[in-house]
Amino acid sequence: MKSRIPVVLLACGSFNPITNMHLRLFEVARDHLHQTGRYQVIGGIISPVSDNYGKKDLVAARHRVAMARLALQTSDWIQVDPWESEQVQWMETVKVLSCA
Repeated sequence: MKSRIPVVLLACGSFNPITNMHLRLFEVARDHLHQTGRYQVIGGIISPVSDNYGKKDLVAARHRVAMARLALQTSDWIQVDPWESEQVQWMETVKVLSCA
């Protein structure tokens, strides 16, 4: 049997606020990838957008990051990366992937 390809799942977004469904999406994606027999999910990353995303009523990034960290306290495989939220300007996901 071939070894599985390691994968890290990433979700960028406002997470204003983070919800149970955001977390459930990670579980569904992980389960599906594992069921293919080709992939091994080794981690997940939640990446909240910066304050300059332009969404009406967007809560300050530091609060959205804190909420995400609280929501993930019991997760042993998903973490929050605040890098994107700390940027001066909003960035497209493809740019986040190339810069982070």
